Amino acid sequence: MELAADESMILTWHKLNDDVQDRSMIAGLPGRAMRGVFQRAYQTAAQARPGFAQAVADGMERLRQLEQARSPQLDRVADAFAGILRSAVEPGMDGGRSRALGELLYHLGRWIYLIDAWDDLDEDCKAGRYNPLDARFQGRAKEERAYVETTLNHSLHRMGAAAQLICFDQWTHVVENVLYYGLPAVQKAVLDGTWNELQRKHKGENDR
Repeated sequence: MELAADESMILTWHKLNDDVQDRSMIAGLPGRAMRGVFQRAYQTAAQARPGFAQAVADGMERLRQLEQARSPQLDRVADAFAGILRSAVEPGMDGGRSRALGELLYHLGRWIYLIDAWDDLDEDCKAGRYNPLDARFQGRAKEERAYVETTLNHSLHRMGAAAQLICFDQWTHVVENVLYYGLPAVQKAVLDGTWNELQRKHKGENDR
């Protein structure tokens, strides 16, 4: 649990830092404030997991450079983010389990990056922000849904294959539900454009 908490804090802080760098001075004020709030906790986590903290910092810098260059190389940009999650594998883990978990986390990261890019596509285009799918397809990303769906499914399948090689003990049912039902359902909703509506509906039901 401590390992997961440390890694989560490191990822959260770097996400806030990335958001701050992507925004103007005024728009980035909330992110700067939150980054300051988490600074001490981040430093503690980074001291406990220096290898992971450095891997995340290096991965985020690589990703930032590719995004600032508005790279049209979709796989290369997605690989930068995917590699960050793969580095979360605990050092010293059994070789076979380490490779399988690394594969699962890599393709989870790749899937997250690409599905997020599709979800943000319209907003990014309107704002003139870099979007890896828009850059790859030169403004025709929506016409390439079949391609995007195929590459997302590729990562889902690789995650499933890797999971079969790992013993999750009491978490097996949860992991299988996420991989085989949860992520595909989210993917369909995002690609169909109904994800935000479903989130609002779910929030409304929880607020009752």
